[in-house]
Amino acid sequence: MKTTIIQTFSKHGTFVHPETMEYILSKKNPAEFTSFIVKNLKEYPLVLTVGHVKQLESKEELEEKPRPKDLQEVKEIQAKMLSTIYGQGEIPSGELDEDDFDDPDKEDQINLPEEPLQQDTTLKTIEIKTVKSWKPLAKEYDADISIIKDVTGNSVCEGTTSDFTKLFLDRYGSLRRILRSQRRELANVLPINRIKKNAMSEIQLVGIVKEVRTTTNGHRLIEIEDETDTATCIALKNDRQTLQMANETILDEIIGIRGQLSKNGDLIIIKNIIYPDISIQNEHHKADVPLYAAFLSDIHIGSKQFMQEEWNSFLKWINGQVGNGRQRDVAGKIKYLIIPGDVVDGIGIYPNQEKELSIPDVYRQYEALAEQLRLIPDHIKMIIQPGNHDAVRPAEPQPTFEKEIQNLFLDMNMTFVGNPCYFSIHDVEILSYHGQSLLDYATNIQTLKYNEPVEIMKIMLKKHHLAPTYGGYTPLAPEHIDYMVIDRIPDIFVTGHVHLAQIGEYRGIKLINASSWQSQTSYQKMLNFVPDSAKLPIVDLKTGNVTMMDFSQKI
Repeated sequence: MKTTIIQTFSKHGTFVHPETMEYILSKKNPAEFTSFIVKNLKEYPLVLTVGHVKQLESKEELEEKPRPKDLQEVKEIQAKMLSTIYGQGEIPSGELDEDDFDDPDKEDQINLPEEPLQQDTTLKTIEIKTVKSWKPLAKEYDADISIIKDVTGNSVCEGTTSDFTKLFLDRYGSLRRILRSQRRELANVLPINRIKKNAMSEIQLVGIVKEVRTTTNGHRLIEIEDETDTATCIALKNDRQTLQMANETILDEIIGIRGQLSKNGDLIIIKNIIYPDISIQNEHHKADVPLYAAFLSDIHIGSKQFMQEEWNSFLKWINGQVGNGRQRDVAGKIKYLIIPGDVVDGIGIYPNQEKELSIPDVYRQYEALAEQLRLIPDHIKMIIQPGNHDAVRPAEPQPTFEKEIQNLFLDMNMTFVGNPCYFSIHDVEILSYHGQSLLDYATNIQTLKYNEPVEIMKIMLKKHHLAPTYGGYTPLAPEHIDYMVIDRIPDIFVTGHVHLAQIGEYRGIKLINASSWQSQTSYQKMLNFVPDSAKLPIVDLKTGNVTMMDFSQKI
């Protein structure tokens, strides 16, 4: 019965919270009660809580939309559940009430199945044999890497009010310049304090989003501010296109607005919301050498669910030991291995993590990682950055690993970078970001789904920002420069974090979510979340073509 209930809701993209599952199963006829819930839900939440079900039972649903406070409560529940799936133990703000969990004193606990994990947790190092007949083409070329933008060595924030002011002023200035230079619809932007002094048929503004909410009548209110003042703008519900854009607008991002003053002058009626976006005529770079870059994210060394067998298959392949002729040829052309974070599982990242660890010491986890990466061929340049599981500061942008950890890899062909980082290899520009804010975007914009990271990455590019909302799932450091602004147009944009393997494209930019090397955890299984692990996206730097090697199957 439990499996049937999970499958019923998963068809609609909804997880069933364990406490909700118990509540449903406690009913006299769980199947009939499940049908009642499905029939009466007006929209399917990301996580079905006891609060949702009790609300349906009491038949107290209102005709108007939920108050913003209720929406915030739902977002907090979503963030908590997603954070447990992806291993981040904290939620942005607020506490969950008794409608969300039956026992509020145990809200930070994970209810894991009692049965033992069915996987060998011993980390082994295989022997790599030299294949004399294999002549990797990449060995004939020198690496060519240039770091373009990285917070490493440039962090100056102390967490003061002044730091936050400088961060948001830099964000506003950077994106205002992009909007005004690239969007002709904003050629006549006015400061907010001059709106009423310049009565005109159309008003053009650029500002930072201070508040977004839905009125009881279904309109969408957006309050924006610039250096001079604030303005309240409204997207009318009968203007569907504008309303849709308003629903995709989130706190703390920079947007342009075209509209006109209401009759009483108190509101600006929105006619168009303008994002920086990417030009269709954007110039793309390609290498003049026949080399490849591979993307390998979320290794999670130290986890009991580390996929040792599939990892060993990858190591044998990249050393030319296994694979057919074409596969070995691809392996021989790989010059770069880009690793976007969560290289180890870490310690104390989420409640009860110690039960999931095969290596309970974080330094030993990095030692074990070094042992594994030492088996990568010497001619391959590895570019490695941290994620939220790694031993770096949690707030983004994250400087790279400390020297104590870097020293474990001194004998390797490795470059350490921060998160995020812009760099180029053979003139091909890459934006590499671990991707923690993918969950922020999925939570704040209803049309986005956490299991479709490429679609979220497209929105990031449209907004020119990796993580605009302060106080959300992603902790942000108040640097004086906003390193999360996408102020350069990359040729390749890669993320990890969500343990999925996806490839896409947006206006010529190759989009990659770079899989993981951790199998399904006990908690993920309970929530019916299936990672797409042991996949390796590979880009031909000369042509831009992208392919995927699948090590979940025998090579």
